Amino acid sequence: MKLIGIFGLFLVGIFIYNYIQISKFFINKLSFQTNKLSKSLRITQISDYHSNNLINKKRLLDEISQFNPHIIALTGDIIDSRAEEIYPTLDLIKELTKINSNIYFVIGNHELRNINGNTFIENLKEVGVTVLDNENTIIQIEDEKVNICGLSFFATKEDYENILAKINKDYFTLLLSHSPNRIIRYTKGIEDLILTGHTHGGQVRLPIIGAIVSSGQGLFPKYDKGVFNIKNTILYIDSGLGNSLFPIRFFNRVQICNITIESTKNS
Repeated sequence: MKLIGIFGLFLVGIFIYNYIQISKFFINKLSFQTNKLSKSLRITQISDYHSNNLINKKRLLDEISQFNPHIIALTGDIIDSRAEEIYPTLDLIKELTKINSNIYFVIGNHELRNINGNTFIENLKEVGVTVLDNENTIIQIEDEKVNICGLSFFATKEDYENILAKINKDYFTLLLSHSPNRIIRYTKGIEDLILTGHTHGGQVRLPIIGAIVSSGQGLFPKYDKGVFNIKNTILYIDSGLGNSLFPIRFFNRVQICNITIESTKNS
């Protein structure tokens, strides 16, 4: 009986730990430097939300509001492929537009697979979100101009090259891609910062080792989570705010990322 009681407590502990990992989001804070800006640029990245109704949405909005980003990047899988209700997630994004209307979205594989995915994307446009599907744009922030490029989930190398051929390389260039799997092969180092998601950091991670498995990269993937330098370009892979397949996380709490790009012009 004693062993059964200990095992029961162990299971309860695992359940509580996992619940914290999948619902109590962490805010990752990153800082990079550039000589292409004269002032700091603040970016909030939200990736792989997967219609996660377990998180405290009010706290999420409060934290983002306090950071006061110039740009909010939604890097795909904001809804889950199995989600029948898209409007709770749209309501959250409507609240984000009240913080800042400079919201940019790239399509993830779960939006493509959801039966209401196209409706979700059209509704994003209606509330003022800019959808970048193999497209680029320029945003004016005070006296600064920033290139923002967005790759589709199934973008080819030609798609990538066409987008980058249109940019002004004197401006800071931000590229959004749901998955890092193609961009790590395509990048020519023209971008200053690439933001991606998709991997969930493997969802289950081991200390020192990292992710056990990642979609598109197999076992013990190299590009699983965090910051990587590829051809003079900074690649950041966010582990996301939600979960797919199973609501399980281990050593890998759900998260968003607040990124500050510091100017080196006056240093």
